[in-house]
Amino acid sequence: MDPYSRQTSVVLTHPLGKDDLLFNGLKSEGINVVCDPMIDTEQVNLENECREHLYQSRRIIFTSKRGVEYFFQQVKPADVLDKSFICIGKKTAQVLEKHGMKPWWVSSGRTASDLVKELQQAHIRPNEKWVGMLGELAENTLADGLQNVCNFKRYNVYRTIIAEQQNNETVELLKSNKPLLVVCTSPSCFNGFMKLYGSLIHDEVGFASIGPATSKAMKKQNIKPAVVARLSTYEGLWQEMKIQLKPQYR
Repeated sequence: MDPYSRQTSVVLTHPLGKDDLLFNGLKSEGINVVCDPMIDTEQVNLENECREHLYQSRRIIFTSKRGVEYFFQQVKPADVLDKSFICIGKKTAQVLEKHGMKPWWVSSGRTASDLVKELQQAHIRPNEKWVGMLGELAENTLADGLQNVCNFKRYNVYRTIIAEQQNNETVELLKSNKPLLVVCTSPSCFNGFMKLYGSLIHDEVGFASIGPATSKAMKKQNIKPAVVARLSTYEGLWQEMKIQLKPQYR
């Protein structure tokens, strides 16, 4: 993919939220954008065993905004007032605060690995019971990394649903053989896109990755991302995309 030779269209593969930074930024630059979300999420009900362990635990870890939302759809804030909350990222913490709870720890990093490194250096009383409220597709980074920090138990509060139907606009763009940047904000988005459109990929198609986990998924399919966010956030990804798509930002 030659980023500066011709006008490049962009496909966004994540579900658009309110005031989506990537969508709004691309439109403000006059770039043709197709929204083709590869994933959706749905709640996983917390069983009685999970609730019992939760109420016995001292701290609760959230790795995403969705985890917070699905958790409080099932648990009343009044029932966890005695818990300390750990969040990855300021936006996850902000969603927690909207439910009237303040985080005890907000990771300065962007990933579960970053959080593990921080907590391994913290002074934690041994054998504290902690729980993590995660998505089904999340790796076991927390469970593996916190073995010597606390008594950690993982529970899934949501699952990811992968798209099964092609988008006509995306198909037309791919078949046109014109420059196209496919933006992936998670491994699930990338894998879903390749499942639906992998046979249509050509040399003018480039991929943008939000961070290490997504880039790893791409490399497993022998794809080198054309854009990689230096910071694994929408803001970080947008800054790198501007450099790729608009020569004046170089």
